[in-house]
Amino acid sequence: MSPADPAARSGPQRLKALAVSATVLAAAALGGWGAHRLGLPLAWLTGALFVSAAFTFFGVRAGVGRLRPYGLVVLGLSLGQSFTPEILRAIAGSLPLITVCGFLTLGTGLLGARIFTAIAGTDAKTAFFCSVPGGVVLMAVHAQRAGASEPQVVLAQTIRLIAVVLIYPTMITFFVPHHAELSRAVAEAMPASAEPATLLRIGLYAAAGLVVARIGQRLYIPNPWMLAPCLMSICLSAFGAQPVVLPHVVVTVCQVILGVSLGTQMTQDFVMRAHRLVIASVLSALLLTLIMVPLALLVARLGGLDIGATLLGMAPGGMPEMTITAQSLGIAVPLVLSFHLVRILIGNLLIEPIWWLACRLGWAPSARRDAGPDR
Repeated sequence: MSPADPAARSGPQRLKALAVSATVLAAAALGGWGAHRLGLPLAWLTGALFVSAAFTFFGVRAGVGRLRPYGLVVLGLSLGQSFTPEILRAIAGSLPLITVCGFLTLGTGLLGARIFTAIAGTDAKTAFFCSVPGGVVLMAVHAQRAGASEPQVVLAQTIRLIAVVLIYPTMITFFVPHHAELSRAVAEAMPASAEPATLLRIGLYAAAGLVVARIGQRLYIPNPWMLAPCLMSICLSAFGAQPVVLPHVVVTVCQVILGVSLGTQMTQDFVMRAHRLVIASVLSALLLTLIMVPLALLVARLGGLDIGATLLGMAPGGMPEMTITAQSLGIAVPLVLSFHLVRILIGNLLIEPIWWLACRLGWAPSARRDAGPDR
């Protein structure tokens, strides 16, 4: 357990850690509010991220590790509420195209891998798992199984995720120029607060989501804290059985928690001890963005899909961050979520065979030195 986590301390130290965490959370919420007032995209998350990163870089780190899972549970429930039977039927018709896009997105990792071998000096296998846009936790697990450097993969994936979170919302506003109006419409469509009876239903609903997340964790579902409650919420929406609509303020608080959680990764040691890997990660994120944006525009045009949703669905970012971006910008959350669910499924089942095949075909950098996944 991290020393920054209040649960790791006792007595006065624990009280001090709680006070520090509360101060950072309050400052992060203020930063999110300021970003929101400026009309920035994904304001609450990115504002909180910047504030938290600044505190962390100068040695003041919030212990939000225990809060993040609960925030993801609520966000998963909220995202699942955007599905309807009509939307599910529409997405089912686009599933073959979404599946192809999932393979294409994961395949771009082979291009990004060359940046890591050239700049950061990593071995080819580690470079591949650093650059594949499959999520921090998922890629770390597969890197460990394949014999790649897990710490380097975690650092590279985290840096890329933060870069994408900062790049994509602003870029999306170019393709969805009325994002401010859409964002306000999304906020107005959600209740701002709730009556006591509704609060009880929200509590029971969140508790059910937490139970489902625990089950998903035991079943080794990727990102169980968000994915399992989201699937539960989708099922309820499909049958018109949603017990309650989550208030906007609840979702906003969870965005702040997620932003603070991302910011706590930016310690001086984290940034300075592997500056070449950080540079490679940022350049890789930019390269993948330059590749995926025109590809997503082409897919949207050929498949008749929403442009903003396709851009976020094929973005080299994580499912929580990209779907929250979609929700905050008034973009079709179900379509974005579908892209990422398919990518997670493909990545969980086939990422190591994809690496093995790339080595066999000579597509991977230095493939002769790293011939396939370890047995």
